[in-house]
Amino acid sequence: MRNEFYNPVKIEFGHNSLDFLPRYINGRKALLVTSKSFVNRGIVKEIVSNNPTIMQVISNIQPNPTINQILEIRSQLDYENFEMIIALGGGSVIDAAKAIAPMDSSNNLLELLNKGIPREMDIKPIVAIPTTAGTGSEVTMWGTIWDDINKKKYSIMDERLYCEVAILDPVLHLTLPYDITVQTGLDALSHSLESIWNKNNNAISTLYAKRAISEIFETLPLLANDLGNILYREKMLLASYYAGIAFSNTQTAIAHAMSYYLTLEKGIPHGIAASITLPIIMDVFLKDATDENIFGMSNTNSVEILKRLFSDLNISLNLKDYNLTVKDIDNIQSSLESNNRAQNSNLDTRKVLIMLREYLQ
Repeated sequence: MRNEFYNPVKIEFGHNSLDFLPRYINGRKALLVTSKSFVNRGIVKEIVSNNPTIMQVISNIQPNPTINQILEIRSQLDYENFEMIIALGGGSVIDAAKAIAPMDSSNNLLELLNKGIPREMDIKPIVAIPTTAGTGSEVTMWGTIWDDINKKKYSIMDERLYCEVAILDPVLHLTLPYDITVQTGLDALSHSLESIWNKNNNAISTLYAKRAISEIFETLPLLANDLGNILYREKMLLASYYAGIAFSNTQTAIAHAMSYYLTLEKGIPHGIAASITLPIIMDVFLKDATDENIFGMSNTNSVEILKRLFSDLNISLNLKDYNLTVKDIDNIQSSLESNNRAQNSNLDTRKVLIMLREYLQ
């Protein structure tokens, strides 16, 4: 177990905390990165009206941003015209902001993804305003960018990509539909569990992870049946934050490593792809960690507790419902060979793959 924990992101939390954005812009010229839904809802207009130093708005960020999309956006920017970035949206928007932030005059994004950001390259600071409770990107130094042509997932990472500030305002979450609410909540659950069955874990990351797990199990089913409840929104936003803090120090592990294939090849939404294998992974984990009491009760019940959550949320755990076959498991195994997230697991991933194959036979 590591004995190191670090997270530099300042948090502004609470109802209508978006009102404090001018404090964190602090007179700097800003670029606002977001998606069209916030333009349509009038939130972008309100933010720009209240913050006159916002010089440009990019509002066409799509789910799972791709290399080509980011290159197109970067070509529209004058980096001398802004000093910071405001990212308003879910994980895709915050990840896109991180890919925009490096001032790379050659605009060779693929090189940054493969080799990292040179120390001498300037990176624009980011203020993140997450509008989903699950991504955790607002408190990590990683951003996910997809190559939809070659079916690959990349991470852009650098300690300078930690956001300056994350503004956590549950009011912005009140209009989230059922599917996004559940999917992002399950993504946060995966982040939490994966930070526990992880070679990089420590006592502090595990403390945050267990707190997140407890909050998600208690709140997500209630929220799914009462989407307009501001108290439940607040609790899930905090749970997502705890999960993000946990895996900001450990990275994700086998569930996320397998999820990339499921999203790229099967079109399964990320939060579902990252979570439907959790019961099987939990089963493998508990066979080798008999004293790990993740859910606060006997380990023999943990898999069933996990399955019950998915049942309560009407999410199928039948892998055949997602058109998965044994051949897909073979492909997933091949994809894991070059995926460092898979190497983070402190359980035997071969046993996970064996169980997945047995399930699909």
